[in-house]
Amino acid sequence: MADLISFPILPTFRDPAGSVEIRPDGAYRRIRAPFDAEILSFLSLPLASELVADGRLVASEVLTAPTETLVLRHPRVSFQSYPWEWPPALWLAAAELTLNLCSDLVNEGWLLKDATPLNVLFQGMRPVFVDVPSIQRAPPNQSIWYPYGQFVRTFLLPMLAHSQLGWPLQVALNRRDGYEPEEIFSALSWPARLRRPALSAVTLPTLLSRRAHRDTEGLANHTVQDPELARHVILKTLRRLLSQMRRATPTYRASTWSDYAETATHYSETDHASKKAFVAAALEAAQPARVLDAGCNTGVYSMLAADTGAEVVAIDTDLQAVDRLCATLKGSGKNILPLCVDLAHPTPASGWENRETASFLSRCTGHFDTVMMLAVIHHLLLGSQIPMDRVAALCSDLTTGHLILEWVPPTDIKFRELLRGRDDIYAHITEVAFRDAFAKHFTTVGERTLSNGRILLHLEKR
Repeated sequence: MADLISFPILPTFRDPAGSVEIRPDGAYRRIRAPFDAEILSFLSLPLASELVADGRLVASEVLTAPTETLVLRHPRVSFQSYPWEWPPALWLAAAELTLNLCSDLVNEGWLLKDATPLNVLFQGMRPVFVDVPSIQRAPPNQSIWYPYGQFVRTFLLPMLAHSQLGWPLQVALNRRDGYEPEEIFSALSWPARLRRPALSAVTLPTLLSRRAHRDTEGLANHTVQDPELARHVILKTLRRLLSQMRRATPTYRASTWSDYAETATHYSETDHASKKAFVAAALEAAQPARVLDAGCNTGVYSMLAADTGAEVVAIDTDLQAVDRLCATLKGSGKNILPLCVDLAHPTPASGWENRETASFLSRCTGHFDTVMMLAVIHHLLLGSQIPMDRVAALCSDLTTGHLILEWVPPTDIKFRELLRGRDDIYAHITEVAFRDAFAKHFTTVGERTLSNGRILLHLEKR
């Protein structure tokens, strides 16, 4: 198998308990003493095996002898994504996993000491908790869940800011520790400040912080005599957070592209059927294992790819379209991961030395054997002003094998809309130029021209 990591990612270094290094055959985690004994104790429990079997917790293989530094190997989640690429539905799914997992742990005398979206990865639409060292024994008389504030800052407040203020979730790229309540409070109107969940998550903390500094000593000593009461209090806290997160997550809203598949008038029913038949045949011929659907919209063709048995990463720039795809996929069992990514402005590398999190393109390198770009190229050429040869080179970089492409001619109504009267500037964008640019990287396997003039091509990398 090809090395799926071409980017020199730093081993994680922020957690005092240990570090993780991503390799082609898995994620290798070193755990320092004294945390190692507790992790081994947890992994020996039936609960740990049940969580792994349910797909909620990443599996862990112990590689070292008891006298050595503990090393665990976790299987790689096929395609790593980050919270700043997730639509709201995936944010909510990650939050629900975190809180429900913690509740199950609390019922068995354990809990999570960490609560950030970065602890979760997705296999298709299924969230997987991957930060095993975040699990620790619950102090029997402790009635406060210390990661409460972290969950609010990194899960609840970003979602509240998105739904109430329109702040993009992509801002999480530069807000590793989320928002403080005071930041959201200053931007909300008073009516919004008094509505739930803003009242308890934003307004009251802000008003109280103006009167006194947080009493960290008091928190440390917040214990009760009855362990059962302490457990009950923490479980109630987790249930309240879950309710607040669900309330803060926006419901589906239509956008320019979210209803595109149903409302597109530049395709006749015959063209729609012909396009689907061509793509299905190309996928059948390609027999893909991993597919990138760039410009997936609401996922009609992503689902065709998933039906062949492929793992699919479906990306689009339209948040509402991707969120609608999430709603469609819920409970379907299809192995599709919907993400908000713009190929003209792909997710950059970030973090310490720009090496803590990998760029989107570096994660794609060597990963996808088939790429679909249906009715996308004219957006890159005209909307983002990317030269044709650069688009062709990017397509070649993204796939190791096949490319399923749709050419939209300059006479097409959607091409004309993007052209905006700049005919002279873009007169060089022709079908001949298109074919010449892609012929440098690909050979043609199949081709079909629709009655609306659009051309579908199945290309294979040279």
